[in-house]
Amino acid sequence: MKWNLLRLAVALATLLACAATLPAAEVTVVAPDSPLLRYALGKLESSLRQRGDTLRRVASPAPGQTAMLNVTTDPVAADGAGSEGFRLTRLRNGIAAGQVLPPGANERKGDSASHPNIIVFYTDDHGYADLGIQNVMKDVKTPHTDALARSGVVARHGYSTAPQCVPSRAGLLTGRFQARFGVESNNSQLDGFNRQTTIAARLQKAGYVTAQFGKWHLGPTAEITKHGFTHVFAQNGQAPFSANITLDGQDRPMGSLPPASYHIDACSQAAAALIERYRDKPFFLYIAYRAPHVPLDPPKKYLDRFPGEMPERRRKALAMISAVDDGVGLITDTLKKHGLTERTLIFYISDNGAPLKIHKPDAPGGGPGWDGSLNDPLNGEKGMLAEGGMHVPFVIAWPGKIPAGQTYGHPVSALDVAATAAALADIKTQPGELDGVNLIPHLTGENKAPPHAFLAWRWNAQSAIREGNWKLLRGGAREYLYNLADDLEEKHNLATQMPEVASRLRAKLKTWCDELDPPGLANGRMAPTWEQYFDHYLEGKTVPAPDAKAKAKRKAAFQPKPEAKP
Repeated sequence: MKWNLLRLAVALATLLACAATLPAAEVTVVAPDSPLLRYALGKLESSLRQRGDTLRRVASPAPGQTAMLNVTTDPVAADGAGSEGFRLTRLRNGIAAGQVLPPGANERKGDSASHPNIIVFYTDDHGYADLGIQNVMKDVKTPHTDALARSGVVARHGYSTAPQCVPSRAGLLTGRFQARFGVESNNSQLDGFNRQTTIAARLQKAGYVTAQFGKWHLGPTAEITKHGFTHVFAQNGQAPFSANITLDGQDRPMGSLPPASYHIDACSQAAAALIERYRDKPFFLYIAYRAPHVPLDPPKKYLDRFPGEMPERRRKALAMISAVDDGVGLITDTLKKHGLTERTLIFYISDNGAPLKIHKPDAPGGGPGWDGSLNDPLNGEKGMLAEGGMHVPFVIAWPGKIPAGQTYGHPVSALDVAATAAALADIKTQPGELDGVNLIPHLTGENKAPPHAFLAWRWNAQSAIREGNWKLLRGGAREYLYNLADDLEEKHNLATQMPEVASRLRAKLKTWCDELDPPGLANGRMAPTWEQYFDHYLEGKTVPAPDAKAKAKRKAAFQPKPEAKP
């Protein structure tokens, strides 16, 4: 004890002397956790405050663990006066007790404080209503994601780039509206995407470790590394999948890997393992859960969290979303464990709205159909440029940088992920190269203006533009104008009452659409399904549910076949 006390006293004295004499210094002191250490840290804080400096304790050492003390003088202002301040953080284990390190010794290689880690949680067919923080549905349970949202920003008007899986993923990963390079829908060829530079490739070139988990849906999964991802763990079901890492984050040759765990849990575990492995380097993790997209396949442990009477598809969707939420908790806990919470920017976004199939049929099994998720209070569903099709759950968090507890009211887009990441990594882009914007100045309050003058979409025969609270929506020959400030549910078409607004937005939308490949307000004709959707959601017409014979046929298809008699 005397030897530890002596070493600690020398270390603290050295730290105070260094901090007092250098304009910018960093000293790390490590010692076994004890009441003495806690007393010494308290005296240090008191001493610094008496000198007029600021000091912030991010984490205290847990009982029995090695305590890490890191004090850095930097321009952290005291009461906004611009004086030099001190930041206190706990570092990871692994340095000998009582050791005093030179300035900069604890910095991550290849990174700086201005280059944060970036994590994108990307859910699948996940409706706007289905996060607890949205305060829409009482049956959803997402405590970890809600905590993430409270630590940062809930974007009340967050949008995907399309109401369908393939184009929305192409837009997210490239930072460019996907119809600029010919990826209009799930049926589009991917040649245009293959010629793009993804944000993963940009970050990889900038020194980031990059990794993909879960659903890809942009070509062969064995070729994901061609798009800038160092590591791949493409499990999105319970069949063998492409991977070049194991569940515990260790390298393996790219090839087929049998599932060792439920796909949602496995993606979370593999991502957490890579954080452990690369905690000293900047990383970009794209965690694309295939949830709650069909087939609905949650294990019993998640289903048991949702007892009581409800549609079975609803129960299964809630269970899958709960599994995703557990993954969010595991990953944020892993960041916290290594002192990375304030060095990590996190996005949580859905690729599009939930597919309701108008009547939300509770078909047996978990196959094609309603996935059990909900878009309330929004109108429409997946496959529409109505709000329910692409106005999605959208959370952004970066504790210590973005003020917590915000609800952000201006429209933002999944296109902004790439632009934000590029700006934070000091990646130079040419004007117009990316369609999104760096959201950080807007979320910190540095920039009070809306991030976008307008947002626009085209998906097959549909196109839409949102400018402020005005939204113009087109579907084939149909046209609708809504004031979303008063009518977020898109129930009152104002096109005939406000023709000048409709005309102005139509002209702006046409100019934008003429930049796409191919140009035009529409790319093809309205399919009968979309005509029915527009009739039901936007015209208020009754669309009959499938008849009893069709229901019986569908139900029979999910029943096990009787064994053949010998």
